Amino acid sequence: MALGVVAGLGAALLGIGGGVAAAGPVSTTLTYSCDFPLIGPYDVSTRIDVTLPDSGTVGRPFQATDLKVTVTVPEDVVAALAIFEAATVAGSATAGAVVTDSGGQAQDLALSLTVPSAVIPPTGPLPVLASGTVPPATVATAGTATVAVAPTYTATLTPRKADGSQTDLGTFDLPCTANPATQDRTLGTIPIASALR
Repeated sequence: MALGVVAGLGAALLGIGGGVAAAGPVSTTLTYSCDFPLIGPYDVSTRIDVTLPDSGTVGRPFQATDLKVTVTVPEDVVAALAIFEAATVAGSATAGAVVTDSGGQAQDLALSLTVPSAVIPPTGPLPVLASGTVPPATVATAGTATVAVAPTYTATLTPRKADGSQTDLGTFDLPCTANPATQDRTLGTIPIASALR
């Protein structure tokens, strides 16, 4: 029961493969180490999909859209959830993104994600989808703004039994940290024009 996101926070937002993604729909997949209750840390794959604006203007807000974060919970964690008779899991997540303008000024964006109820399979990994709105950003320098994913996110999750009651795990926080920390978390770039006088 991973989640997140983000984001995935991720989340998020960049092209898989070499180089920095251009504006438009972008995606990237990162690895985070998440500290699950009772069983400890596990690496989870976190895919971030988002649409970056084609351009921006100094002093005017611009905003990414269509943020989705897919966290794949490992099979071992799914098996552990089965011990607690967990049939579904849902919750929320907090993540972050960083927008840095050509002058080196960075702006942190807080991301709030919703994790709808996901059915826990009897075997195999569990993909969990989270989505949310990216707040607008405003930069002070023309040139190119770079968007990156924050190095951590935290999910708050509630597993439930088939009858809808909570498991003995209750509701818990799941902190996740990029692993390795050296991963390229850049999501893409946005051209920024000077403001018209």
